[in-house]
Amino acid sequence: MSKRIRMTWFYAVCRQVLVAATRVLFFLRVRGSHLIPRQGGCIIASNHVSYLDPPLLAVSSPRLLCFMGKQELFKGGFGFLIRNLNAFPIRRSSSDVRAMRQAITKLKEGQVMIIFPEGTRSTDGQLGSVQPGVGMLAERAGVPVIPAYIDGAQRAWPNKARWPRLFVPIRVHFGPAVAWDPAAAGANDRDHYQAVADAIIGAIKKIKNNLS
Repeated sequence: MSKRIRMTWFYAVCRQVLVAATRVLFFLRVRGSHLIPRQGGCIIASNHVSYLDPPLLAVSSPRLLCFMGKQELFKGGFGFLIRNLNAFPIRRSSSDVRAMRQAITKLKEGQVMIIFPEGTRSTDGQLGSVQPGVGMLAERAGVPVIPAYIDGAQRAWPNKARWPRLFVPIRVHFGPAVAWDPAAAGANDRDHYQAVADAIIGAIKKIKNNLS
């Protein structure tokens, strides 16, 4: 059952600091945040080009977000920080059933989760192929998926750069909830989940194409 999820004081303070920083340092502008449901679980599915993407989405959403991050990040001080910012680990080298169950539980409880359908950062800024995992998560949790496109983050902090470039404009655009036709999927679960995942990445591409 969905329950009301409140921001912790730590998350709220960090978010407000980042709101001010991203507006000053990257002239951040957000479009379509009203399309994020005000209650109940949902997935925000976004392109992924930069280390900046998770904090950019966090400050662009009016709601508390939760994150899945690769297990290697959850070590030392940084691991302590992101755990307290509502992140939890996932093993990317294999099918992490436990992490997927945890994600489904969080979504059914009413949380909003960031998912990068491509699974890793793009090296050229282009949207790549997508695995069926995001489709399975959306279907099993039974929540809406809001597509998002981050424009400018790759220029601000390129994939192989050690430090970000300041004063590079960044825009975050949200689109309407993704619609897919269950009857159009294949005969087995994997085909069905892949069809859902393709619909999600298609919605992200549509936002990108409408910007040009």
